[in-house]
Amino acid sequence: MTAMHPSTDDPAGASSGAAAPDPADGELGLREQKKRHTRMAMHRAALELVAEHGLSGVTAQMIAQRAGVSTRTFFNHWPTKESAILGIVGDEGPRAVASLREKLGLMPAQEALQSVMRQGIANIPMDPALRELKKQVMAKEPSLQLISTGNLQDMQAELIEAIEEALDGEYARDLAVIVVQVGFALTRSAFAISMRRGIDVVRAFDQVVALYEERDLDL
Repeated sequence: MTAMHPSTDDPAGASSGAAAPDPADGELGLREQKKRHTRMAMHRAALELVAEHGLSGVTAQMIAQRAGVSTRTFFNHWPTKESAILGIVGDEGPRAVASLREKLGLMPAQEALQSVMRQGIANIPMDPALRELKKQVMAKEPSLQLISTGNLQDMQAELIEAIEEALDGEYARDLAVIVVQVGFALTRSAFAISMRRGIDVVRAFDQVVALYEERDLDL
């Protein structure tokens, strides 16, 4: 895979002719930040409650109360209590696949997938304590691991299909599988390095990709 530059992920930001910011965009940004803050508060509350009471002892109402929001607000963000615990909003997979399909028309499959995965992890907050808590909860509740694995497999299957459609040749399917499996393996390594060294996940991801490509890094 070829390392992506930030400007490649944001063509508008890279353009010298970018338009001046629209005040409405700022308002939209503030609303989105508030939504993310609220969502993160519920995700944290869900993990804390499961750690304290176990999965079966936690309800959506309890999560909402711990996070300081209404039950209605909870269900505006999460379809189930399990989704709040896992931090899965529900549209991550479809959005990733849609983004991949767009990028496949502009760059090689390896670069396209790497760009999509880098965009995905860029929104993950740098909170080692929360990530450690989630790790403990997942180990304690095998059913959550099953849900997470199922979601991951579904997403991988859709990514493979998108890449296969963009490739030619007898081995298009095999190559698509390899590209996706390698991409996810690099991402897992990035999370592990991020946790071990206490660095930003995106930075860790860039380092992992560079190491995979045998580039020189100042580590």
